[in-house]
Amino acid sequence: MAKFKFWGGLIFLCLTFSVGLLSYIIYSGNRKVSVEAALGNHPWVKPIPYLPPLEGVGEVRAENCGKCHTEIYREWKTSTHANAFTDLQFQSELSKSSSPSWICLNCHIPVSNQRETIVNFLSDGDYRRPIEEANPNFDAKMKSEGVTCATCHIRSDDKGNSYVLGATGGTSPPHPVRIERDLLRNRCLDCHNVSYTLDDQLVCAFNTGNESDDPGNSYGKKTCGTCHMPEIERKFVKSNLGSPKRASHKHAFIGGGVPKRFELYAAQVTHGYESGLKIDPIKWKIAKNSIKTTLEFSNFRSSHYIPSGDPERFLKLIISVQNDSGIEIQRKEAKIGQEWEWYPKAKLISDNRIRPGETRTWHETLRPETKGILVLEIFHVRLKESNAAHMRMIADKASKEYADKIRNIEKFYPFSTLVHKEEVDLTTGKSRIFSKKDLFKISAGRKGE
Repeated sequence: MAKFKFWGGLIFLCLTFSVGLLSYIIYSGNRKVSVEAALGNHPWVKPIPYLPPLEGVGEVRAENCGKCHTEIYREWKTSTHANAFTDLQFQSELSKSSSPSWICLNCHIPVSNQRETIVNFLSDGDYRRPIEEANPNFDAKMKSEGVTCATCHIRSDDKGNSYVLGATGGTSPPHPVRIERDLLRNRCLDCHNVSYTLDDQLVCAFNTGNESDDPGNSYGKKTCGTCHMPEIERKFVKSNLGSPKRASHKHAFIGGGVPKRFELYAAQVTHGYESGLKIDPIKWKIAKNSIKTTLEFSNFRSSHYIPSGDPERFLKLIISVQNDSGIEIQRKEAKIGQEWEWYPKAKLISDNRIRPGETRTWHETLRPETKGILVLEIFHVRLKESNAAHMRMIADKASKEYADKIRNIEKFYPFSTLVHKEEVDLTTGKSRIFSKKDLFKISAGRKGE
């Protein structure tokens, strides 16, 4: 009997311990950890808190801002910001099972109003296990606006009332305004200067802001808007509202010259695209057994590396010779950009981008030709054909709204832009450097890389 009691007690203790251990495992495995505690208190960790309707305006959508700020609104609609959510490459990335979409959306649709669900906590602090809560303030119209006006220009006060962040003042708009120039100037870096490793394969590597600290920077540490939002004298609002002309800034956010849709190429010229590179005319000479070419180019117009931003962007330099029929008979290429190994562990292999203030020289030797056209082309490539091929393969995973376009990505999405072209007649020595208008016209008609 005593023996039975002993074994019975032991079994009871084991069962009690097992249940307790199982309960602990279940509890600890579902422990709610705030996103700030898990990932740090970075601007990209959470969207901007809910912004209620703005007095005198209504819902904080760009379309409502555009009712008065008509010219600025038209510029913004052509921008990469306005297309940040509908971007086909981004939608393809979101469709991947490995994508931490809730994090990515914090920069691509950064206002809580745009989010169907809000993530404040992670299960056991794991970014792959977000605890999503339905958002009662979700605005479907605002979602499609991507990086909308409110991203930079609207916040809420301690009482929960929305107000506009302005840079100038001196007028009497129908909505409340606070002048916060520094907040506006530095807002870009919250998304464009993010470096973070989530795990071995998921690395965010956007260091545009830090690049201006390069010791060779001769351009100066300018704010992003100095180049990407050039100053213009105009009225802030439509003419019939009686506002005076003042110093304003363009809101097309022109950057590397590769728009999100083919129909937006014309806006690149209209809104003031300028290459960050200073490119000298190509030097060449015909020797006994070859054509020697030299190209010198400098990064004296930018305070960041060229190219910058997405680590898979690069410049493709091509020097070629075409015969009298326009057929290419020889060609040499060079690449300027980063090389990453993404699997099994994300790792930067090389980086030959052009630093601020740096001058680079490219020498090539071609077979001798006494006639024909020597052609120099420089492309800013955003999407490689190999990556596009993978996007086509997984297009079915994307939402129905985007799947067909991703399947035929080359028809809808510019992979690259021709940012410089020069032709030299080898017989006469006459040269032609193509205008920006010509470059973007050519680019609008190209498909693929």
